[in-house]
Amino acid sequence: MTRLGLTLPRTLPLLPWVARPIDVIWVLVLMFALVAVSLYALTVGSYSLGVAQAWQALWSPGRVDSAMRNLLWELRLPRVALAILAGMAMSLAGLLMQSLTRNPLAAPGLVGVESGASVTMLLIIVLWPTLLPLELYPLAALAGGLAVALFVALLSWRQGISPLRLILVGVGLTAMLSAVADLLITYGNIDQVESALMWLGGSLHRAGWPQVRSLGIWLLLAGVPLLFFHRQLNLLQLGEKVALSRGLNVTGVMIFLLLCSVMLTAAAVANVGTMTFVGLVAPHLARQLAGDRHGALMPLSALVGALLVLAGDTLGRGLFPPLQLPAGLVVAIIGAPYLILLLARQRSR
Repeated sequence: MTRLGLTLPRTLPLLPWVARPIDVIWVLVLMFALVAVSLYALTVGSYSLGVAQAWQALWSPGRVDSAMRNLLWELRLPRVALAILAGMAMSLAGLLMQSLTRNPLAAPGLVGVESGASVTMLLIIVLWPTLLPLELYPLAALAGGLAVALFVALLSWRQGISPLRLILVGVGLTAMLSAVADLLITYGNIDQVESALMWLGGSLHRAGWPQVRSLGIWLLLAGVPLLFFHRQLNLLQLGEKVALSRGLNVTGVMIFLLLCSVMLTAAAVANVGTMTFVGLVAPHLARQLAGDRHGALMPLSALVGALLVLAGDTLGRGLFPPLQLPAGLVVAIIGAPYLILLLARQRSR
């Protein structure tokens, strides 16, 4: 009860995934920031546009010339959309891995998905560049990432999936695949290696509507169902024994959520390359706003991840045009110091 005699609801019945009105405010603020950054990103590049020009080309494409229309609709708009989807996918995958393993340093590639997809792409780009058409590259990377993740899960299985075994097996297999990737980069043809390194850095330079559709479908399949598992994630944070005492099928829930994380990671890596840092830092930033309540943490993490990737890609395109810096590298360079300061401040409390 406030001094004015008004009572604020503790929960919002139309939004069951959030628990407090302040969570809705943060979601709206981040959505507004995402729209603003998206509109600005459409104006950045070697051929600069004004905000008014970009707005007119978006809503009245028939009133602008064909060159500007193609620039916006075929190059920049799919790139912005792919950056948003990739950020959402990687941040949700990172949040799931951190929650399932109860390890705040867990990243989406913990179970070897990123390494499997990366080695698959390196094998194709460096050794057999004519093996598959360009359109099938994401599908090949997706298959490689899923295969490695399944192998890690099988090695970790012993009457259920233990978070500790999952981490140990994932780290060991990731180290082995990283050695294979280094070998391919060291002794591969320089032209193919240069193209592969651009992809490994988390670049969106090949963004197009097919990649947007592909990643959007995977995000719908593996991301939207997570909104109905926020209570299960909250129980898992309390420990396996507590979750079992509340009637939760721990093994079944963990397998489903782990599969969702693997699918999101593999789909993002297959389309935009490796962006491990986004999945690590976005959930931490979202926790500053919502704590460990997964009902609010999931949409906030997705929005923060989208903002990180979009801002990183926009900076990478705008700092030294026509040179394009990979978005994954820009996010890591800028975000790593902030994450260190954030963790240091929490430790001093």
